[in-house]
Amino acid sequence: MSISIDIPTGGPLFEGHFPGRPILPGVAELAMVIRALRPAVGQEAVRAIPFLRFRRIVVPEDALVLEVRPSSEGGLRFYLRRGGDRVADGAMHFGKPDDRTELGVTGEWRPPQGLPRLDELLPHRPPMRFVERVVDETEEGITCLARIPGDCALVDQGTALAAVALEAAAQTAAVRESLRHWREATSSQPRIGYLVSVRDAVLYRETIPADVDLYAAIRLVTRSGPLCTYAVEVMTEDAMALRGMIGTYLSDE
Repeated sequence: MSISIDIPTGGPLFEGHFPGRPILPGVAELAMVIRALRPAVGQEAVRAIPFLRFRRIVVPEDALVLEVRPSSEGGLRFYLRRGGDRVADGAMHFGKPDDRTELGVTGEWRPPQGLPRLDELLPHRPPMRFVERVVDETEEGITCLARIPGDCALVDQGTALAAVALEAAAQTAAVRESLRHWREATSSQPRIGYLVSVRDAVLYRETIPADVDLYAAIRLVTRSGPLCTYAVEVMTEDAMALRGMIGTYLSDE
């Protein structure tokens, strides 16, 4: 199966990501792929993303082609191409999400004091800025309060696909990296970080309401120069939304 996907010349998908340098968010690519696959999978929701790689930046007016085939492990494999370049590829499993309620937000937060303003830590701006503040920090990781704004282009009739919460995790990772550079006095300006991969992600719900509290927790697993791998969880106050691994790349710009 082959499907054409035309990226708009501008507009809400690029608003706030990033000012002066419009780049299509990786989760927007993912949402486009999920919606394009709806005719093939019917009403089944995405319940797992075994792997996903974002290989190229997508900008306004790009013309993409989505190629899909069955996976030998079940589900579907997909490839997103721009001309001869592979922009992204991955795999998805579909079915009823495995609802989990035993792991909501627990414990006492230890919000750090004296942090820079969020504008100094993240280049994202509303409505594509999901993170609102740091609520807890340890040597291994960080937890941020986040929301998917109701006026974000990824919200439809008050909800967003649960996979969109991966952006909250990626922004939380970007906050941690910016704090590290700020504390080491190596940088005083936020640098653009890219979500470059997802692995072993499990989704515990199909959608997430806009404008509700989310808690994105990340823990550094590996670092190799500008490339980092994090274990991530995104929770509501009473249930797990998703968990898995993400990879990020921190630009020098």
